[in-house]
Amino acid sequence: MKRHNRAALAVAALALVIPVSGCASLLSPHQTAEYHYNGGDGASGSVGDVDVRGLLLITDQEASGPAQLFFTLINKGDSTAKVSIEVGDTTVSESVKAGDTFVQDPKSPETSSKEVVTVDSLKAEPGDLVDVTVENGSDEKVIETQLLTDALPYYEEYVPSESPSESPSDMPSEDAGAAEGAATANG
Repeated sequence: MKRHNRAALAVAALALVIPVSGCASLLSPHQTAEYHYNGGDGASGSVGDVDVRGLLLITDQEASGPAQLFFTLINKGDSTAKVSIEVGDTTVSESVKAGDTFVQDPKSPETSSKEVVTVDSLKAEPGDLVDVTVENGSDEKVIETQLLTDALPYYEEYVPSESPSESPSDMPSEDAGAAEGAATANG
């Protein structure tokens, strides 16, 4: 009988120790909650049957110029979706057929549009979260995305440039003008 009592006490002790040891945390709602991770740059969300991925704005480090807008639309519905994306004073509208994907990234091989979409009237500093309103039919959602800069080298090529006539590389520098004047004076 003593063996049975010892075994019963050992089982009771284990029953008390296991929940306290952390093993019970596997059953905690904080541990078992479903978390959806979207790999890659940019924000994401769903508006009706359309998934929005890679929603991103890139500008120069001073945020002195316009920002370029990037996004991917994935239509998971059975009919064509008419999607409108609004940020600042810029609105972009796209039709995405059922089961199709639309990519707004002019430098990507998968792009659906070679046009650069720029946002000129953005009142945000680098690193700020910017509200982007996405509409799909009667469904609407505001998705926050971060304003990124060319501080990271792989974003440098995505900073929208001013018009070519305003580009500093097209203007003669003062040093070039002085050298040209000196060459003329010397002969």
